[in-house]
Amino acid sequence: MSGRNAPRSKNGCSTCRRRKVKCGEERPVCSRCLNLNLYCEWGIPVKRARGTQARPLQPAPANNDLDQNNRLISHAGDELSCNTDVRLRDGSPLSWLGDLPYAKSPQLSSLFGSSGGPFLFRPSLNTPLTMREMTCANSLTLTETDRKYFDYFPSSSIVYYYMKGWRWSSFCYLYSGPAATNKVIMRMLLAMAASDMHRHGLVGRSPGRPTADDHGRYHYSLAVKEFRQLLETPRESVSIAELEVIFATMFLMVTYEWQFGHSIRHLQLHLHGIRSLLGSHPQLFQLKNVDEMLMLSEEKDSPSQSPSKISFISEQLLLWTLYVDASCGPMGITESLNDFVIQSQNPALHPDHLYRCARLWGRCFWGEQYPDQEVLDDNENYRALELIHNGFCFRHRTWKVLVDAGTGLETVDSLARDMLSVRERYSDLFITAKISRGISARRTLHTIHMGVCTFYAQVIFHRRLLCPSSLPGLVHKQALAGILDITRKQYTSDARLLRRMQWPLLMAVIETTDPGQREWLRQRLVELNNGHSEYVWTNDVADQILAQQEARPGYYANLAELLRSRLESQ
Repeated sequence: MSGRNAPRSKNGCSTCRRRKVKCGEERPVCSRCLNLNLYCEWGIPVKRARGTQARPLQPAPANNDLDQNNRLISHAGDELSCNTDVRLRDGSPLSWLGDLPYAKSPQLSSLFGSSGGPFLFRPSLNTPLTMREMTCANSLTLTETDRKYFDYFPSSSIVYYYMKGWRWSSFCYLYSGPAATNKVIMRMLLAMAASDMHRHGLVGRSPGRPTADDHGRYHYSLAVKEFRQLLETPRESVSIAELEVIFATMFLMVTYEWQFGHSIRHLQLHLHGIRSLLGSHPQLFQLKNVDEMLMLSEEKDSPSQSPSKISFISEQLLLWTLYVDASCGPMGITESLNDFVIQSQNPALHPDHLYRCARLWGRCFWGEQYPDQEVLDDNENYRALELIHNGFCFRHRTWKVLVDAGTGLETVDSLARDMLSVRERYSDLFITAKISRGISARRTLHTIHMGVCTFYAQVIFHRRLLCPSSLPGLVHKQALAGILDITRKQYTSDARLLRRMQWPLLMAVIETTDPGQREWLRQRLVELNNGHSEYVWTNDVADQILAQQEARPGYYANLAELLRSRLESQ
């Protein structure tokens, strides 16, 4: 039912309510106003006394600007034909499959493969955000509000999640380097900062005006559009430096969808784009050995030295992308990027090689600028970060054993043996996590806690997913006790640290039989529920598992069966 026969909207825009039609409720410009080229107003009272004159409908302005009341406005622009069957239900800027910036087209054949369908792009927002503007070297005009978002990014939760000091982090490199010359990367940083400020309630909102989250989606949608235009620009060849910038942009889009998106399909679109880039340009990732690094260090003063030769930024970002891919497998990712890089038989793409490169990135890239204190910090955290790396790899491998249903090379028992071998190899870290206090001024202890806690979660995940009928053994009881001990320490030290531990919290809350422990863990998960999509998914799974187990005391719900049913219903 559509048009005037559709149910009237109570939460829609003022324009649709005056017209007494169904509103799609997309903010700041609903789809109906966008299609009819009407001025989409919000927060304007509609009810009026008898005899008063109705407020006239206004056409959308022809220019991309703001009115005197500083309300966000938009014009319809050129309408592109689009198959509504492929339009997704939520209001993300990736509302059409064609929004994928690397959707295949003849112009993109120099960068990606020729497979895929001809999709079209249609942005959801098209306007500047404020009147006070500053033009950057990358030709992007920053408004006063944008500058606040940009200044906030170094302290955002995205940067905090990776726990590396800002000055020498990969995000700082993108922030102070490529963002200054590439407006798409700057837009992505603005999008993440704006959405993060909105999530944490750091920006006030006036009725009828766009929120910080609206600003974030605005920058994201334009970044997708401008990125596609960049890729469609004809070129004879693409340098390694250009490929690094392209890959960094893809990583930021994956991160945005992971942190602020609303559909696993949107995330999968970007992951598919990365697969296409890796397949068509294998030269972006090449093996780098120690001798090569030592020679480059001796020649660092040479004017012909190219920074990209000693940059591991792409390896670092690909590694983080693989961690996201591993985390989202149970959430519905159907084409694993981890499987792709392993099956590619390119040793430069192997996760273990990427990990080693990522740990050398700062020292090789910054050279003598890199402080001794940071070098020592890298060395102190190396083994703990390696344990975290193993934890993510085990999560992917565990899920793959279930998906392959016995047809793969790995078995339930061989995976269990490998996990016990890793625990023995890093036994010093497990002992440290057990006897240490939770409060520390150094990030090393927090990294150890995350590594040990993540590994313990994998031990429980292995049993609950692959051996649902078996009772917990000694190793599983130790894992549960370890998660409880570490999460309490981390919560006492800094509650924000639990943002990195939603997976151990989930495994512990569905495993424990103690009501007090379950309530404490459940409350910690609820506190994370306003975070990104993985937090929301975690809470949903916890609710469903606990409901089954509370209905049958002493019964362990079948996690594999539940996750399969969730995937089938998507």
